[in-house]
Amino acid sequence: MRVEGNDQRLAAATAVQMQQSGVQQMLAPKSAQYQDAQNASKENMVQTIAGDKVSINVELPKNTVDTLQKMGSISDFLNSVATNLRQTNEGLKATSAVVTDMKSSLDQIIKTYPPYSVESKERIAQLMTYAGLKKQMMSLMVPTPPPPAYESVKHLWADLFSGSGNTIQTPTLPSDAPDSHVNAAAKQLDVISSQIGLVQESMSKSIMGS
Repeated sequence: MRVEGNDQRLAAATAVQMQQSGVQQMLAPKSAQYQDAQNASKENMVQTIAGDKVSINVELPKNTVDTLQKMGSISDFLNSVATNLRQTNEGLKATSAVVTDMKSSLDQIIKTYPPYSVESKERIAQLMTYAGLKKQMMSLMVPTPPPPAYESVKHLWADLFSGSGNTIQTPTLPSDAPDSHVNAAAKQLDVISSQIGLVQESMSKSIMGS
């Protein structure tokens, strides 16, 4: 599929967690001299993720620098993680905004008193607005978050994006849908909104290490 000031914290925390969970082990040489290198003098390599303004201190033995140069830059890897996180967060926020607009269009019908008749032009117009927003929702593509965030939310992610083509399933309402169907659709949208919030919260907690 296709959380504000929190993007920087998410990116930084992800990078730190990546380091703590094995980035150094992945990049360090697997030789018998590695243990000696661990006790050798170390140097700080300060990496900056462009665009996110995040600085990360990564301690690496001096004799692994050549290995890093051969295997690629760690800053590129961290930059990729930060970029993917930002894209996921932006996609979830955009999706949440459309769900809110869909719910608002139904609230215009539900909260009107006396109730609209099924043939009311105003009621039909609101349902047409809803249908247009539903199409917009179907076109949204939210990229899955990078690890380790995805591992902590994959069950929630699968439930949320369970529609065809990994989209969010939202209720379909024809222009003559009865009030009972409109009420049921509004409740389902509340559930979807809660699911999106839960994915965002769980992803943030996993990255912040809480």
